[in-house]
Amino acid sequence: MKVLILIMIMVSIFACANEQEIVEVTTIFSMEDVASAGFKVKKDFNTDFPDATDAKFGFYKGRDVGVIRYDTLELAKSSGYSSATEQTELIEVVEKNIAYGPKVERTKCRGTAQNKPDSSDVYRQYPRGDIGKENIFILNQSKFFEDNEALTKRPSHEPCVRREPMYTEFKIHGNLIILMEPLATEDKNDTIKFLNNAVSNIK
Repeated sequence: MKVLILIMIMVSIFACANEQEIVEVTTIFSMEDVASAGFKVKKDFNTDFPDATDAKFGFYKGRDVGVIRYDTLELAKSSGYSSATEQTELIEVVEKNIAYGPKVERTKCRGTAQNKPDSSDVYRQYPRGDIGKENIFILNQSKFFEDNEALTKRPSHEPCVRREPMYTEFKIHGNLIILMEPLATEDKNDTIKFLNNAVSNIK
């Protein structure tokens, strides 16, 4: 009997969770609503998105975001879905380092630990190469040591291993398409969770 009650409770919980997941937002939002939710979107996409009234990108809490707006919910579900899918298309590398679909406008270099010139990882040991002296003594406090490597500043940007779409996830929210950039420290589920939380603030 207790087992049966437990099963019924679990079924109810899952049913409620599923109901929450399929709740559809039917509000028609303006770009002012997006701005009020903390999204900083001021720059226009160059891409011409069919049926869209606005297509802008910017930032939300330090992440790159894109917002495509439509007049109706139906257009967001049809034209918007197609455009968002195109902007997040990740492909296998077949030419150089290109890992994005042909219609992706905004891309980002990924695949290396760091590609930013202002990171704390900018300084690291690199071979000095042939500078005319094979061995140099370096004074480190009171200790002499010999090394074939020296602490040098590397180039501002490492070669890009793989260039991918800037946005990897998107969500339809009423008449809006919200595109979100992932963090290098999170997985797909974390990005989706952050996206859902961000979008829930647009009311």
